Amino acid sequence: NIVLGNALVDMYAKCGLLAKAQQVLEELPVRDIVSWSALITGYAHGGQGHEALECFAQMQREGHFPTDVTFICALKACGSIGAIDNGKQIHDQIVNWGLLDKSIMVGNVLVDMYAKCGVLSEARLVLEGLPVRDVVSWNALIAGYAQAEKGGNEVMNCFVKMQREGITPNMITFTSILKACGNIGAIDKGQQIHEHLLNGCMLEHNIVLGTALVDMYAKCGVLSKAQEMLEQLPVRNIISWNSLIAGYAQEGHCHEVLKCFEQMQKEGFVPDEVTFLSMLSACSHSGKFDEAQWYYENMSRVYGIAPKLEHHTCMVVIFGCAGRFEKAMSVMKTMPSTSDPSVWLAFLSSCKKWGNVALGRLAFDEVMHQDMNIPAAYILMADIYAAAGMQKDAETIDALRVEKCCTWKK
Repeated sequence: NIVLGNALVDMYAKCGLLAKAQQVLEELPVRDIVSWSALITGYAHGGQGHEALECFAQMQREGHFPTDVTFICALKACGSIGAIDNGKQIHDQIVNWGLLDKSIMVGNVLVDMYAKCGVLSEARLVLEGLPVRDVVSWNALIAGYAQAEKGGNEVMNCFVKMQREGITPNMITFTSILKACGNIGAIDKGQQIHEHLLNGCMLEHNIVLGTALVDMYAKCGVLSKAQEMLEQLPVRNIISWNSLIAGYAQEGHCHEVLKCFEQMQKEGFVPDEVTFLSMLSACSHSGKFDEAQWYYENMSRVYGIAPKLEHHTCMVVIFGCAGRFEKAMSVMKTMPSTSDPSVWLAFLSSCKKWGNVALGRLAFDEVMHQDMNIPAAYILMADIYAAAGMQKDAETIDALRVEKCCTWKK
């Protein structure tokens, strides 16, 4: 009974028991598109993009043609894991079968897939080619640009075009626009959006938009307004507190950071790894090295949060800037092994500041061991040698950099 078999696959998939769902599917005497779609949907929604795409390929090898639902889930899987090559192949299939003219949902998810993979030019081309666009189409592209480091101006352009088409923005649109305003420091535009939200009564009991406003004002450096917005929120959460703390940390206002840290905990919120990164940054800006060490050590000891690469790197920078090389080395020794050379590069920069040739060479060799294609490492090491009067060694390092640059250009 294929209907009962498919229902079992679907039930296990929706309950998150994906291995069991796949086992049931494989034991079915007959499989059809419904069986496969249920499993692919389960994997896609469960964040297991690779498994979803493997099933999508196996389904077609068995001669089953994807439906709109199957394509949508496969595209979501591509976006979640950045599988742009698979996404392009699926795009070709969709075009060949003329689905973009028939299904706005497929078109929207295709835009979203390219945006999440960072291929924003292609996302825009797909959107512009859709026979019908709606707020979901535009939100997918706007969110992609908002996520990009230099996509703020494109967000604004999309917002204007969207309104010209008569499409009314929603909460998701405004959240992305506020994020973009914060990223590019567009405080005037951010304030206009704030006024619009107030006039439309969209902020009442909307913690997502309220938090986005806190974040926007904090990133633009208007910290008094960010604090005011946070205090006006009907409900605060760890994200809103982190936004304000990060804003104060960025401006080096260590006293305010510490106050927020204490107040947040009084309200029952437990600091997370983002909070501690801001705490370390604030201590660094203020030269409070001992306090930074206290927060770094108590992350795991008191709060049960394992420091990540960013926390380790921040502490290496803090100790290195203070010339406390032994402490910086101690941090690096306690780190789990990593292939990321950023920690050693930060240490190398500190060696340049203090003119420490021996430790500088050690850091340079470590960076080279992990990745020989980092121009900054050659420049820093050559500068260290030159400052120490070791001109021949500086020239040797500089020649290596020039040789590598030629290799990169080729």
